[in-house]
Amino acid sequence: MRPQTKGNQYICCHYLLLRMKKILIALTALLVIHTNLNAQIKNSEEETSDKSVNCGGVERWAVKVLADAAVNTINFTPVNTTVNGMVSIVTPPPSTTMPRYAGVEDITYRLVCKITIKKNESDDDYHLVLSDGTHTFIGEIPNPVCAMASTTAFVDQYITCRNFVNTYIPQANNNNVNIADVEVTGVAFVDPAHGQTGKAPNNIEFHPILDIHFAGTTQVEELQAEKVLSVSLTPNPAQGKVLVNIKSKSEVLKSCDLQLFDIQANCIGKFSLPVNGNKTISETIDLKNIAAGVYIYKILNNGMLLYDGKLLVY
Repeated sequence: MRPQTKGNQYICCHYLLLRMKKILIALTALLVIHTNLNAQIKNSEEETSDKSVNCGGVERWAVKVLADAAVNTINFTPVNTTVNGMVSIVTPPPSTTMPRYAGVEDITYRLVCKITIKKNESDDDYHLVLSDGTHTFIGEIPNPVCAMASTTAFVDQYITCRNFVNTYIPQANNNNVNIADVEVTGVAFVDPAHGQTGKAPNNIEFHPILDIHFAGTTQVEELQAEKVLSVSLTPNPAQGKVLVNIKSKSEVLKSCDLQLFDIQANCIGKFSLPVNGNKTISETIDLKNIAAGVYIYKILNNGMLLYDGKLLVY
């Protein structure tokens, strides 16, 4: 073997340095990929966590759904007022953490108004813009399946109010609601401004709405009003089986299913609802594996909420 010359030694060292440089570049690339993957996993976990928390919201949620410690201080005898009266109430500086505010958030009001806009919020509330033609403020109806709302004494009222909206304003989001005047009863709530559609200048809302029906109508007249969505589960209470009947005059029914939740908001069953001709459903659901109890059901149309209600199984 010939001894290496200085030139050969230089070439050898240069070659080794190039190899080490390539190895370092490869390791750096792997490190970047690993870091990005961890970030994606973390973001995915955070998004999943947010979705589970946000069903029903976070800020002052107990106050919004009447599950807070001061709920017994509320006077539930409604004070008759107007939209103008609501937006004229003197309110405290809004906060995301304050407890129920005495003198404002412990009063129930009743008024007649127009619903001009309906939105399904990301926290699953129904967001209604209530108007007298000049002034507006917001009324919200909590999702009865979400945490705390499902276990309050007012869950039946939330279901009834949402059923009224589902029946006469079935679209998930409607910026041009056109129904007759409604009478709305709700508990006052002060919500910090965060870009809400239809918010009042004093940040006042009805949260929650406890009753809503057509103004000046009897129950019989309301039953005769134009229903764009009709839903029934019979019998209710049910044993063994329940028949689901749905008739839609506006919404095209696509892929529909019924989800059943217990009062702790756990989904304990999901049932497919075959559609007949895009407008009707008539399907018998087998309840033999469902324990006796009180349940809240949600009917989804193509993944969007169509209707919710209560089902008793015995």
